Amino acid sequence: MEPIIAPAIDLVSLAPVLVLSVFGIMVLVTDLFIGKDKSVLVFISLTGLLMGAISSLAKYNLPVHSFNGAYIVDNFSVFFTFIFCISSAMAILVSIDYNKRERIKVGEYYSLILFCTVGMVLLASSTDMIMIFLGIEIVSISLYVLAGIRRNDTKSNEAALKYFLLGAFATGFLLYGMTLIYGSTGSTKLASIANVIGEGDVASEPLLIMGVVLMIIGFGFKVAAVPFHMWAPDVYQGAPTPVTAFMAVGPKAASLAAFYRFFSEAIPQLSPSWEVLLCTVSVLTMFIGNLGAIMQTNIKRLLAFSSVAHVGYLIIAIIAKNSLSSSALMFYMLTYAFMIFGTFGIVILLGRKGDENLE
Repeated sequence: MEPIIAPAIDLVSLAPVLVLSVFGIMVLVTDLFIGKDKSVLVFISLTGLLMGAISSLAKYNLPVHSFNGAYIVDNFSVFFTFIFCISSAMAILVSIDYNKRERIKVGEYYSLILFCTVGMVLLASSTDMIMIFLGIEIVSISLYVLAGIRRNDTKSNEAALKYFLLGAFATGFLLYGMTLIYGSTGSTKLASIANVIGEGDVASEPLLIMGVVLMIIGFGFKVAAVPFHMWAPDVYQGAPTPVTAFMAVGPKAASLAAFYRFFSEAIPQLSPSWEVLLCTVSVLTMFIGNLGAIMQTNIKRLLAFSSVAHVGYLIIAIIAKNSLSSSALMFYMLTYAFMIFGTFGIVILLGRKGDENLE
């Protein structure tokens, strides 16, 4: 077992997290002292996202480790942080008229988007299972509230409840998988886990394999991969349309980034054990996602199944594990973000009050 050491903290590497957190709090506090005109909250939120992106890009080609290697700022995390800030900014922009129309309390709404972005940044920068879990929980709790933010809408409440119950269940799988991996290797750090496996010092290989399988199940739910995708159509349909667009891009990209980092850095030696399983999941996700989309008459459910199919394509990058796989994953997610927000922007513009689903 590794000794517990006081972590070395580099606040500069945490700049995006700190900036986004401060601006999220500023939105909440400012909302208490302004009148009915909430446009200043949009300005504060977008400014925070811009500063978060700039503070992250300042570290491009300057890799930094913090918290004893549990948190890393590298080009991979910098690019994903840029994607997160763009997707959050687009979510806020497409929400302005929608929030007025639906009378949504924008103070909580915009601050939750910023706090969710904090969790996404942590996920993309995590090189420790504890940090991964922390990021997932920050993202998940924010999304649970955002999905049900229309408190007087039964569909929104139903979506939030389904997402919360199934999300908590999937988090249990993820946490139990982390526990088994820690028990087998004696470490929560991805690099240390890889070293223990490479040296053959694993306490129990069956427990390790079981832990990896449970991690795949947990990540599978977070990215809506088959057969853990059944929550997506109902939640996407019931949640407010801008929230649906946000869920389809930012949190999905963050979970895929953590998914990729875990399998490429922690267990590369176990490739034969999990590649077949991930290949099966990828093929089923592509097939069922596209097949399910064909049969939908509700555009938000159709886009939910389309999102599922895209996850199948993205999992291929995780399986490939070559020099181009991370670049392909980042480029795909960037173009996917613009495509999704463009599509959902049209849905919002064409939708009438209470009829944004356009059935």
